[in-house]
Amino acid sequence: MPNIKKILKKVSTLQPVPAVVHKVLMMSDDPDSQLSDLVDIVEADPAITANLLKMCNSAQMGLHQKVDSVNRALTLIGMQGVVELVLAQNLGANLQKAQKGYLLEKGALWQQSLASAMVAKGLAERQQLTNLPAIYTAALIKDIGKVVLNDFVTGQAAKIQRLVEKKSFSFIDAEKKCIGMDHAELGGIIAREWNFNSHLIFMIENHHLSDPNARRDPATASIYLADMVAMMAGTCIGVDRLAYPVYEDTFKDYFLTRDELKTLILSYEGYLSSAQSMFELYN
Repeated sequence: MPNIKKILKKVSTLQPVPAVVHKVLMMSDDPDSQLSDLVDIVEADPAITANLLKMCNSAQMGLHQKVDSVNRALTLIGMQGVVELVLAQNLGANLQKAQKGYLLEKGALWQQSLASAMVAKGLAERQQLTNLPAIYTAALIKDIGKVVLNDFVTGQAAKIQRLVEKKSFSFIDAEKKCIGMDHAELGGIIAREWNFNSHLIFMIENHHLSDPNARRDPATASIYLADMVAMMAGTCIGVDRLAYPVYEDTFKDYFLTRDELKTLILSYEGYLSSAQSMFELYN
């Protein structure tokens, strides 16, 4: 079993979260914040502003008007849209490399994470949840632990797969058995290192709903369901696809009929296609 100290030491090799992410999340969580606050945050960084305008003027966005300022972007895609683009731009750096231990090619983890964040946000809106930027952020970086565990999983891949296939372990249980820590648990540790708030940390470390308390938290449940939808759609590649428990009560809380779930599964490929287009635009 790998040394836990070696795993934790590797956390320091991750690129730190830009200050703009914390500023945007704090602003979006403040009921007294104004649109001008978001403009000030974004315009304070020329690179972020340039990337935002580049994305807004891309064919993918389908806007029929030229976007030449942050104010114009807010008018056309709204505050939530601008916040999501800023978060996606500035939280993706660590997710872009290939993760061979998880059988993920370059860009695959970032694209899957972004697509899942889009779905999670939509599910949260259906439940009329208010902390959408935090849910979107947690969904976007929920698998950050995989980036650190990748090399350790590579060395234990055969043993992990044997536990999943022969012993009916879930993937995270197999990770913990073979490595001493699973990627969700490590994700929570990383989120603490990055000074995220306690609920965002909780969502990341419990996005597979291993903790029964997480099944009673609608925000965390939204992230879990988005992840499961991606897996059921068949477009979510990786060594751990569908190797997780299915909590039927959670599905029933969100989907009144099978047709609702089926519709979302069928639409997932569109979310992933949008994520792929964004990846290509930023790279």
